[in-house]
Amino acid sequence: MIEDMKADNFADELETLTKRRRKSQLKARMVEGPRDPWRATRHGPLREVILTANRSWFDEMEADEDGFVDFYKRERGFEALAKAWLLDNFGDDVVHARADLDETTYHIHAVIVPKVQVDLNGTKRWMLQPSKHPLIKDYEAAQDSVGEHFAPLGLVRGERRAEAVRVARQAGEEPPSYRQHVRTVDWRKAEDTRIVETKKALEQRETALTEREADLAAKQDDVGRREGISTEREKAAEDRSRAAVEKEQEAEAVLAVGQGIAAGAFDIEDGGGGSTLVDAPTANPKLVAKLRARISQSPLGRRRALHVFSKALARVRKQAHDEAAAQVARDTNEIKRADETIVEIAATLPRAERHRLAEIRRSLTARIMVLSGRGDTPKNGQKAAEERRE
Repeated sequence: MIEDMKADNFADELETLTKRRRKSQLKARMVEGPRDPWRATRHGPLREVILTANRSWFDEMEADEDGFVDFYKRERGFEALAKAWLLDNFGDDVVHARADLDETTYHIHAVIVPKVQVDLNGTKRWMLQPSKHPLIKDYEAAQDSVGEHFAPLGLVRGERRAEAVRVARQAGEEPPSYRQHVRTVDWRKAEDTRIVETKKALEQRETALTEREADLAAKQDDVGRREGISTEREKAAEDRSRAAVEKEQEAEAVLAVGQGIAAGAFDIEDGGGGSTLVDAPTANPKLVAKLRARISQSPLGRRRALHVFSKALARVRKQAHDEAAAQVARDTNEIKRADETIVEIAATLPRAERHRLAEIRRSLTARIMVLSGRGDTPKNGQKAAEERRE
């Protein structure tokens, strides 16, 4: 666009010089070539406009017509008003406008090329004059215009710093400090540096977070392992405690069987199906009930007690039987010796006395034979011998 303006202006100027037959000027201008279509100033011929608001306003979320959260509703509304304001105030001079989303705050960036056609020495030329637009000529007026235009969105004009400075100076007071404005190029460089540093810091934080997550996972694994060990130990302790209780109940059952047998409350009968614990006919019912309750706590203890005590009772009974049989044999021999002595004595007595003694002896002999388990009456030969002795 600017190159076209330069070319058009140069052509018009050459045409004017030709018509006026100013050959020397024409020759000099042809050597010089096209000129820039603006007057050199500190700020240049173009103007940049940035429309934005506080970041917190954009961060607030609003609902759409259906009641759902619309994350970009405010941005769309801001963009629509920004476009309308730019076209209303600068028209076709707005050669560029875009929404920037790659920075911290949403904003509209526009470039204004203020074209104006002027009459210079009888020649129409295109020039760039920012002052053609009142809002560029007076930035405070531009801020007032923007504040009014964006009021429907709930936005208000920024602080009136320039006015505050003027009022302070007029009152002879210390004016508020100016906000230092930075050139766009410098600002972008600073932003690029900040973005790089922020990215580096984020990467470091991500690395640290990854390490922390790995450390946390390792700690969780260690806690899980310890919990597993603790659970196994608790289970082992429970098993030992349960085994101890079972052993105690088993011992209590064995002791109850032994106490019952010793007290004459129980007896053990051995049959084809094994040993059986039976109540003694003369046992105390209350004692039997208490002993039975203790025995019922451990079937294993009951079986072990029957196994042990049945063998012990069998040995005791056999020993008692053997001792009783031996005692009977000894007593029988003594009686026989006494009987023989009686026979010898009877031989020395008178007949009547011998007869009487023989009757007594026969009665004693019958009883002795019953006690000895033989149960036989004296044989005829023995009877004849006795009579001869008489």
